[in-house]
Amino acid sequence: MMDYQQRTSLQDKVAIVTGASSGIGEAVARLLLQRGARVVLFARRTDKLQELAQKAVAEGYTEPLLVAGDVRNPEEVEGAVQKALERWGRLDIVIANAGFGYRAPLVDGDIQRWKEMLDTNVYGLLLTLKYGVAPLLKQGHGHVIVTSSIAGRSVNPGGSAYSASKYAVNAIAEGLRQEVAPQGVRVTNIAPGSVTTEFATVAGYSDEVKAALQRLQPLTSEDVANAMIYALEQPAHVDVSEMVVYPTRQVNQGAVTVNQQ
Repeated sequence: MMDYQQRTSLQDKVAIVTGASSGIGEAVARLLLQRGARVVLFARRTDKLQELAQKAVAEGYTEPLLVAGDVRNPEEVEGAVQKALERWGRLDIVIANAGFGYRAPLVDGDIQRWKEMLDTNVYGLLLTLKYGVAPLLKQGHGHVIVTSSIAGRSVNPGGSAYSASKYAVNAIAEGLRQEVAPQGVRVTNIAPGSVTTEFATVAGYSDEVKAALQRLQPLTSEDVANAMIYALEQPAHVDVSEMVVYPTRQVNQGAVTVNQQ
């Protein structure tokens, strides 16, 4: 068994988490703070970010840096990275977690919702990586975690557009890994199965589907966040490049695929 001392300590590491106001993003931000990391919380909902920051301070952790913004806006993404560098002088971890889901049959889909989803899940990810990875390359070390989904490994009715966005996420993550691995930067692409978060409501799931999800005993946001921490704490020479995390009772990729970031 690997000695704990060989693991990468997260104490004083500087991390930026997109989509940090709820779900997996909020959960991993909490775990990072608990391990002594300095965290930039980036999301659109400032009220949620403020709640998280207040709890962190009350629990004795380093006060996180709050940045309100949208991953689809290049100036706001670049600005968040710059604020991290100005505050702490470096950036060690990028958790590209922001995402949006929308399910509908192709012939009935709402064009604007499709655009919003693809802009967030694909273009927003590209922007996050463009601006967030540059400091890691300059330092010659760092870790990027990308939140994908098992929807990026299979397609089911009503989910083709969402799956398309997550297939793109997988391609982007693997392309980035190949580009930055020789320079000492690790990339982890994590694909959760069914997760109990706000996403089921946002994506428009029926009561029947929600009931099916509960019968699966879905993952919690904390379950996925713990998997992220596992990857982050591996020794620097170990890159957990891909992780698929299912609820034990979820039999296959084509059952009920739900994921909130």
